[in-house]
Amino acid sequence: MAHDEFLDHEDEVIVLEDENGEEHQFVLGEVLTVDNKDYAVLLPLDDSMEEGVIFRIDGEDGEQMVLSEIEDDEEWQRVVDAYNDELFDDSEEEEEED
Repeated sequence: MAHDEFLDHEDEVIVLEDENGEEHQFVLGEVLTVDNKDYAVLLPLDDSMEEGVIFRIDGEDGEQMVLSEIEDDEEWQRVVDAYNDELFDDSEEEEEED
């Protein structure tokens, strides 16, 4: 599913290349902090990818974030769990507001 609602915002588009050399466009959906490290949740803007991706933010280079792949399985699971917890909390809050 594309996240077309982000196209109306003036968010910076992040272009990443996959292992096949294909470029995909993302927008920064959220920044999570887990164990005192920041992680970027990138949401796809095109239909070629259905899911977002998560990278560790390893500082900045000028005005650009330096993104690194999460290679440690335990670190990856902690970040995914934190993201899912936050999504679950947000959906509960929306239900309470209705």
